[in-house]
Amino acid sequence: MELQGRVVAVCSSPQGGIPKYRRLEIEVGMDGVVGDYHAGPYNRHKKRGELEPNTRQLTIVAQEVLDDVNEELGIQLEPGFLGENLTVVGLGDLSDLEPGDLLIAGAVILEVTAQNKPCSTVAVYHPQLVKTLYGRRGVCAIVRRPGIIRPGDPVMVQRRGC
Repeated sequence: MELQGRVVAVCSSPQGGIPKYRRLEIEVGMDGVVGDYHAGPYNRHKKRGELEPNTRQLTIVAQEVLDDVNEELGIQLEPGFLGENLTVVGLGDLSDLEPGDLLIAGAVILEVTAQNKPCSTVAVYHPQLVKTLYGRRGVCAIVRRPGIIRPGDPVMVQRRGC
C-alpha cells in the first residue's frame, strides 16, 4: 500500500538541539542532510561508549501532529521546532510506519529505522509536550538514495516488502 503527501518544509541546523531552521531546499547526501549537525556515519545522539552507526540521519514529522499539538496545548510549533529535517502532510501522524518502510521525497529515498521518541529538550515549548507527543513524534530514517528535497515535493510511503 502506498500513501502520498507532500513536503511542507525542509530544515537543518549546523548545531545540535532545537529548533532546526527552514531552508529553500536541502541537499541529502548518503550520511544525511549536508551541513546538518546530525548528518554523518556515526550517531551523534549517543554521548558515551563505543561509536555506533547513525540510524537517525534524518527525522520526519507530520504537519498534522504539529497542528493537533498546537490546538491541544495552545502553543505555536512550526516546522523545525521539534528538530525535524522534513515536515510532511498527507501521510497521517506517521505512527504506523515501521523499520524498513520507505519514504520517497522527490528523488530522495529514505528508509525508516524507528519511531522517534520525544526527548525532554522539547519541553521548552510546553511542560506537557513530551507526554503529548509520545507515539507521534515522527520517524528516524537513513538515506538510500541522495538528492535535493524542496517544500512542495511529493512524498510517498512504500511499505516494506511491497
